Amino acid sequence: MAGAGDVVAALAASGGRSTYRRLVAATSRRDVRAAVRARAVEPVGRGRYVLPGADTEIALALGNGGAVSYLTAARVHGWGVVRRPSVPHVTVAQHGHGRTSPRAVLHFADLTDAERDSGVTSPVRTVLDCARSLPFHEGLAVADSALRSGAVLREEIVDAAAAYRGAGARRARAVCHAADERAANAFESALRGHLLVAGVTGFVPQQTITGPGLLMVVDLADVDRRVALEADGYGVHGTRRAFAVDLARHDASRPSAG
Repeated sequence: MAGAGDVVAALAASGGRSTYRRLVAATSRRDVRAAVRARAVEPVGRGRYVLPGADTEIALALGNGGAVSYLTAARVHGWGVVRRPSVPHVTVAQHGHGRTSPRAVLHFADLTDAERDSGVTSPVRTVLDCARSLPFHEGLAVADSALRSGAVLREEIVDAAAAYRGAGARRARAVCHAADERAANAFESALRGHLLVAGVTGFVPQQTITGPGLLMVVDLADVDRRVALEADGYGVHGTRRAFAVDLARHDASRPSAG
């Protein structure tokens, strides 16, 4: 079992998923066979292995020879999304073969070696895929969160959108240009996105407001128009009490009638 343990350790060091080639390089063919027999690791697809209980979406992608993508990849990267996909999205590097899966929405595109090995599309590709395929406010929520996480740079996604040619290119460029890492969450990003679609500009995320006896940060503010907006809900605040406290804070920020 020591050999199987070495394979498990190597797989864990690779984020819980790896190719056969990399596992053999880190251990040996004999160890990998022993780990599979002991069910210490799980083969998914050709030459791909995961730890038992690994993310089922990534296991599905690896089993299809691809990588999770679009909103599914955004969630795997840990970014905020307006809504979760009802079915995993998987991109496979095979064109025009009519391959289908009842458990996933399949997309077809060339993948990098790193994407095939990890089972997840790169951060920049994920932002671009979401920006060009989702409604503007949803794509903006993903782009804002990706910037906030530090996984991508603004210049990277703007350049990627500018270079993209295909369906949704104009929307992708608009989303990436509007993306702002200062947005605190997907709910707030979506509100800003709806404003931009309506042609309302000038609102800055997480704006500090000061005044006599007042110091607060609001979700969105247009300082010139003296308008502040808050994107509130139980899901954002976590508890009813936290929500009530924030509503009281809003009341305190209103100018007095006198």
